[in-house]
Amino acid sequence: MDTVKSTKFNTHQQLELLRGLDIGLIVVNTTFKIQLWNSFLVNHTTVEAQDALNKSLFDICPDIDQECLRTKVRAVITLQSVLTITWQQRPYLIKMNSYRPITSRAPYMYQNVRIMPLINANGQVEHVAIVIYDVTDAARVLIAFQEKNLQLTYASQVDPLTKLNNRGHWESLLQAEFQRFSRNHSPSVLVMLDVDFFKKVNDTYGHQGGDTVLRYLGKTLLENYRTTDIIGRYGGEEFGILMLDTQTEQAEILIGKLVRTLEKSQIIHDQQQINITLSFGITQICSRFKRHDEWIDMADKALYQSKKNGRNRATVLNHKDS
Repeated sequence: MDTVKSTKFNTHQQLELLRGLDIGLIVVNTTFKIQLWNSFLVNHTTVEAQDALNKSLFDICPDIDQECLRTKVRAVITLQSVLTITWQQRPYLIKMNSYRPITSRAPYMYQNVRIMPLINANGQVEHVAIVIYDVTDAARVLIAFQEKNLQLTYASQVDPLTKLNNRGHWESLLQAEFQRFSRNHSPSVLVMLDVDFFKKVNDTYGHQGGDTVLRYLGKTLLENYRTTDIIGRYGGEEFGILMLDTQTEQAEILIGKLVRTLEKSQIIHDQQQINITLSFGITQICSRFKRHDEWIDMADKALYQSKKNGRNRATVLNHKDS
């Protein structure tokens, strides 16, 4: 018959076992004086155990959010239950270097933390254990996945040349605004604009010169309009600006500022200056539109009128005018 022998560990052996764990282990009393500081903490903070014992945890680790930790520990003592802090809630409790600085791009060690009450024979909590797990690898995998998703989302929504919303994303935002109008009837103005004689720009300066113009125009639009305005490249040299909570008169003022800015600008390609003008079509939303594309169509008609009447001008076309 097989026999199983039990091994009895003395207190010293138990402490040595705890000190050697590949996790951070801190034991503090109710006044946050350190009673145990294991080798994991020694290795990653360069604070020796003898220098940490009986010292305030907040003196040894001044970067700890005192108010947060005190609140968490108070709850652990009061409820006599374990509390967990994940790295998503707070990247770290004690700022330490990444466990694998050569293979990891993490600027610091991501940590999951468990705070546990240590209950004495009288049923009272005299000490609290703080256990720190290095979860840097898992955190970096998830962060990299999220970053990749953000990059894919950005690529699916942004025009790579002008850095404006691409047509699909811009039109979806326009449609959302159209639906918002059907609920609260807040005023908004749609401006469609076009670079005059753009084919001539391409013929004279080449397609790279045309790209320079479009990039410059995208940058200028972003710099000269409000953060609430939604700007997109509708196609080719045509752009759309959705001005939220705006009346027609305000839109005309903003367009005038853009025109004056472009008049003072210098678009340089291959050491040559390219001068451009813009034509605009302006249409304010109204209840007679049944679909968002009807709004676009009317603004496009206004743009066509600007081109027909000589270009380098803005035309307002609202339903009462049509």
